[in-house]
Parts: sequence; structure tokens; C-alpha cells
Amino acid sequence: MQARLKKPMVHLLVAASLCAPVLAQATSARGEFGVKGIGASDCATAVREYKGGTPNAMMYGGWLYGYLTAVNQATPDTFDLATWQDLNTLTNFVIEYCQKNPRTSFAQAVFNLTAALKPMRLTAASQPVRFTHNNKPFVMYGDVIKRMGEALKHKGYYKGTLPAQPAFTEEMARAVSRFQASKQLPATGEPDQFTLFKLFGR
Repeated sequence: MQARLKKPMVHLLVAASLCAPVLAQATSARGEFGVKGIGASDCATAVREYKGGTPNAMMYGGWLYGYLTAVNQATPDTFDLATWQDLNTLTNFVIEYCQKNPRTSFAQAVFNLTAALKPMRLTAASQPVRFTHNNKPFVMYGDVIKRMGEALKHKGYYKGTLPAQPAFTEEMARAVSRFQASKQLPATGEPDQFTLFKLFGR
């Protein structure tokens, strides 16, 4: 399922490579800056170590999350670039891109990812909402739940009026199930990573 998840995002990363230098404007007079740690590895090495489960494998996700945190802090009108994607999803996006661009640095692949995520970012703080469905715990930003409801309603899966306050209601779960069934996904009603990718993906 992850292999199917990753493909469309690679095209966004390729397109974003033209925008990525904007994220690195705080550089030397000649536009240079130092890349620290495992981010300096080339993509071929990153793919080999990540896929091989080497001791360095988890460091790539850590470097990615650290960079995203720094970009969230430094970018105007930005609260969070990765609004619903978890670490596994984000890292797999980058590794899939790296497989197609082995000579690119891992850092550059991450720069491209941040540029691709920017149009979908949260521009203001949003409170996390905790809920359970099918006895599984979930935590999502309230604004993302609101976006999810709006997207499901716009596509005709959500019936009735959306709640005034962000909440994962029974009708929301039924709407998610209807959407999942239409996409030949397991109709669990759970807002899992693959379902959100299908719903929000471009």
C-alpha cells in the first residue's frame, strides 16, 4: 500500500525543485550554506540505508522532522507544513523521490518536499483533537478535520450539516467509509494516512 501512496507525491517534489531555493535564502552572500549531519548524504546512500534498515535508517526521518520544525519556525504565515502526514509517510515520500534521483542529496530532496507541502500548510495555530474510532486512537489538527469534512461534503460523501466545531462525528466516519468504498479501500471509516492522501492528494 505504501508504494501506491508515494507515486503522485514524487511529481510534486520534482515540480517543487524549482521553488526549493526560496527556502534557503538565509545563506552566505553567494547563496551557500552548510548542510549538517546525515542530510549531506546522497540519495543513493539514503535509499540503501533506509531500505536496508541499517543503524542510520531512523536518522533520515529525524533529520527530516528537525528540518520541518525549523522551516515552520522560520517561514512567515506558517504554523505547520505537514498538516496530516506522519513521519513514515513523509520519509517514504522523500525516499521514493531519492530512488528516482540517486545523485541528489537527501537534504535537497527534503527541501523539495517542503516546497511541495507549502501550499497545503496551516497558516495559524490549530488545536489538536483526540478521538477514537474502531477502538483506535487518533490525533488530528482541528483545522484538518474541518478541511476533511469540507472535502467530503464537496465530493458528495458527507450528508447533512458539518459541525460548527471540529469533531470527528459518526456522520464523518460514515462519510469516510463511503469515500473509502468509492476508492476501493477498506471501508473502515478511519482517517488513516492512505485515505487522507487520496482525499487531499493533488
